[in-house]
Amino acid sequence: MIRFARPYAQAFLETMPAGYDADRFLERASVLARATEEDRRLRAFLGAPSVPADAKRGALDDLARRAEVDEFGRRFLQLILEKRRILTLHQILSAIREVRDQALGIVEAAVTVAAPLQDGARERIEKALARQTGRNVRMTVKVDPQILAGFVARVGSEVFDASAVRAIERFREEAAGGRA
Repeated sequence: MIRFARPYAQAFLETMPAGYDADRFLERASVLARATEEDRRLRAFLGAPSVPADAKRGALDDLARRAEVDEFGRRFLQLILEKRRILTLHQILSAIREVRDQALGIVEAAVTVAAPLQDGARERIEKALARQTGRNVRMTVKVDPQILAGFVARVGSEVFDASAVRAIERFREEAAGGRA
């Protein structure tokens, strides 16, 4: 994490209004972060010292409105622009999520499944991982048909392997151990 991202994250979280939907802000502002990373013309425009500050503020406000960022979020984005940190928006948003997750006891889980999850499967996996870790879990899911069935989850440095491939390996290990 960039060293200045955490103070921005803490400032955002300390000043957000009671009941504020930080997840919605993060989702909406991520659209702008992706745009500044992927569109070199936008990045050049927002980063150029020769472009008047009013033009940058107007463009950012227009983009934020189109992305449906609320008033509080737009003011925060303007502050980041004013402090010349708008090109690092992605890192600042990541820091907001990280600091907020720490405060709420949420851990990220990277889950790989063999096929897209059916109704209710996501919630069941999240609950199972929450029981195993003793913390609230936010999952990101990736599909990889090579695991055949089940799932493999990485939560921090822990790996929970409930895949068919691992079950087959355990069976082979047990069968080989019984031959002695």
